[in-house]
Amino acid sequence: MNIAGIVVFSLPEHLDAVHARLVRIPGVEVHGVSEQGKLVVTVEHDEHKEITDAISSISAMEGVVNTSMVYQHSENIPSEQEATL
Repeated sequence: MNIAGIVVFSLPEHLDAVHARLVRIPGVEVHGVSEQGKLVVTVEHDEHKEITDAISSISAMEGVVNTSMVYQHSENIPSEQEATL
């Protein structure tokens, strides 16, 4: 499992549209929003590349000025089959 915490900086006039697009991305969860256009977001995926791709896609969204990663954690969680070996 991989998880990243990011702050998304949006133009205030695009905040609602950016928020709506973010919650449609698999593995993305919005935890906080400010009227100034900042969104606190986590991205969670099994593969690190999927996190990188999601953050790149968020950065390229219309109305997004910048993204900043503030936390990243990676952990190997064995599957049930591996745990019984």
